Amino acid sequence: MINFVKEESSARLLFYSALVLFFVLHLYRLNAPPNGYHQWRESDTAAIAMNYYQEDMTFLQPRVNQRGAGSGVTGSELPIYNYSVALVYQLVGPHHAVARLLTLLAACLGLWFFYRLTRRVLSQTAASLSVWALAFSPLFFFYSYKIMPDIWMLSLGLGSVLFYLRFLDDKKLRHWLLSVLLLVLAAGIKPLILSIYLPFLYVTWRNRSSRRNHLWWWAAYVAATLLPVLGWFWRARQLKAEGGHVFYLGEALLDFTDYFLQPQFFKKLFLQWPWELWIGWILVPAFVWGLYRAARARIGGLFMVWIIAAFIVFILTASHACTHDYYTLIIPAPLAGLTGYGLSLLLRESGWRRLTAIVLIALAPISTVARIYHRFGPTDEYHAIRRNVDRVIPRQARVIVQGKTPPIRLYQLNRHGWRIETIGGYDNIASMVRQGAEFLILDQPFDPNSDSLRLIFEPSAVRLGPLYCYRVLPEAGT
Repeated sequence: MINFVKEESSARLLFYSALVLFFVLHLYRLNAPPNGYHQWRESDTAAIAMNYYQEDMTFLQPRVNQRGAGSGVTGSELPIYNYSVALVYQLVGPHHAVARLLTLLAACLGLWFFYRLTRRVLSQTAASLSVWALAFSPLFFFYSYKIMPDIWMLSLGLGSVLFYLRFLDDKKLRHWLLSVLLLVLAAGIKPLILSIYLPFLYVTWRNRSSRRNHLWWWAAYVAATLLPVLGWFWRARQLKAEGGHVFYLGEALLDFTDYFLQPQFFKKLFLQWPWELWIGWILVPAFVWGLYRAARARIGGLFMVWIIAAFIVFILTASHACTHDYYTLIIPAPLAGLTGYGLSLLLRESGWRRLTAIVLIALAPISTVARIYHRFGPTDEYHAIRRNVDRVIPRQARVIVQGKTPPIRLYQLNRHGWRIETIGGYDNIASMVRQGAEFLILDQPFDPNSDSLRLIFEPSAVRLGPLYCYRVLPEAGT
């Protein structure tokens, strides 16, 4: 009894230590604007939140900056994250710390959900160590910092797993309904989390006491979660057809075989990311040991089927899964579950095995920070642009920006408008001016001897930090 109480107390201490250390490490540059790796995706997300705050808080009308002369209302993922950010902006003002803190708090909630569900599947100690493994998975750790909704997707999904397992145990309808609600919200952000259907089917089938009855509940669960998600994304496609912009799975979804058969897919999803990003090299030995022992003991099947389901989704979304690593956030949790199980077994041993587990646990946070630190980028450019833009460009003015990543430029400017890749298309630029464009923003000044641009813009540029801003001639828009 004394050993059990001591083990439970140590497990709780490790769990809370993981949460505190995870939270404190994420306070670094908490108020930083979009920067570094996937800065464009952060800018997209932050722009929708800012447009809610500055223009219209109607939930069903998320707006982007790349809108031309239109309203910017767009088909998008379910914007619960963006809208929540905007709601807090209404209280404290538009600070990037708000968006990052909401990501971080969602990550901590997801870790708590993961602890509770893993404790049901494995043990108290394994659950605490699994939380440690997930918290310091390089992929999970990094995106818990970003102004992006993907951690909300994962955390809500982990909550849906917990309540589904509770429903199988106690047959309470409220747990089934909570699981449905959380999965609908999660899948509205990223439908990839619907891969959890397969692990749910597995645990439902394993419940022999009332298997047939539970299988009907599983089928009803699929219908209750899938139909609302399909309805939301059908609406998003309708908005896209009306001229909006859309972020979800893209037009190449059905062409997955073209990407799945490329060496890059196998290299990243089998040889690189599983060890480097999803688990982290330091904890790979614990994962291998945990997987081996779990397979022998015939436990942890939920996590193994979960991993298989994730890879099925990665194949079906190969055009995205091997180019944007945040599309693979559905897999670190089950990998962490088996890793935590392996660590718990090593800690029960004596001698070098126990020492190895302690060293792996201690080194995991250091290894993760070292792995993702280079993904943070400078923010001087953002601040230099924001300091100057309001004195040059009126708030409601439409602009033309140059570049392949217009979300970044338009968010830095906090303005709406068009993008061009080069400044060579006179007719295209003239058309934008006729639609209401008033300024042209370039990375480099254009040739003052260019006859075509001299007919549209004033020849001298105003500097906006590193950018060059040209005003449209009054007669050019007529």
